[in-house]
Amino acid sequence: MPRLTDPQDIRARLEEDRPWTAFALADLEPPYAAHASWFGLDGNPHAIGLLYRAFGTPIVLCAGQSDRWPVLLNEMEEALDDVRDVYAVVRPDVLPAVKRRFDPIEERSMVRMLLGTNSLRPVFSEAVTRIGPANLGAVRTMFADDQPPFFLPSMLHDGIYYGIYEDNLLVALAGTHVLARDVSVAALGNIYTRPDRRGRGLASAVTSAVARDLLHMGIATVVLNVREDNHPAIHVYERLGFERYCSYFEVPARR
Repeated sequence: MPRLTDPQDIRARLEEDRPWTAFALADLEPPYAAHASWFGLDGNPHAIGLLYRAFGTPIVLCAGQSDRWPVLLNEMEEALDDVRDVYAVVRPDVLPAVKRRFDPIEERSMVRMLLGTNSLRPVFSEAVTRIGPANLGAVRTMFADDQPPFFLPSMLHDGIYYGIYEDNLLVALAGTHVLARDVSVAALGNIYTRPDRRGRGLASAVTSAVARDLLHMGIATVVLNVREDNHPAIHVYERLGFERYCSYFEVPARR
């Protein structure tokens, strides 16, 4: 089972379900592409696996329909060399195959949310300001006691970030995990409000600012992920115009 190397073939497989494969579509472009390896199944032009290694723990993502996921997962595991832990991102139909191949540490029930092109209901605030690489120190200070698992300093340069300062301290932030113009996808992430400033609408304001910029850029597919039991956050996103697209699982696991 050879790895997939043809970008057109990879994109064709991913385009079958853009809201689900938004992160993977972005990984076809720099700077993300350098960390991505692609896997397919013989005789199945639809199923695809992604091994993404920009973070300390490799991310395993599966997309498409197949009854041979164990075969594909075995191929992906062999490419891990001596790496012990993985972070699987899969729809419910693939979860059993993941659990047979890896030992789950946790099964996080998640929701993928999608923003319609004309559905944003923006929240405006004069306190919102653009955040870039020069603000990295403030971002690190805010995250000091609650570091998000998938934040890289380069995201402040490669993506779109907005925040709110109070008393010279950053108290709220929202940005993009990925932003890929050529494939017209973006995924919001690292949305955070300092605990003592929650319940004041700050998350709505910064998330709205990021989404507004993405739509003004003409990005066709804008998504975000949220834990299924995080009802306050889901309510915030729904008020902004995001809709539930699908449920899935994020599974930190060990070989």
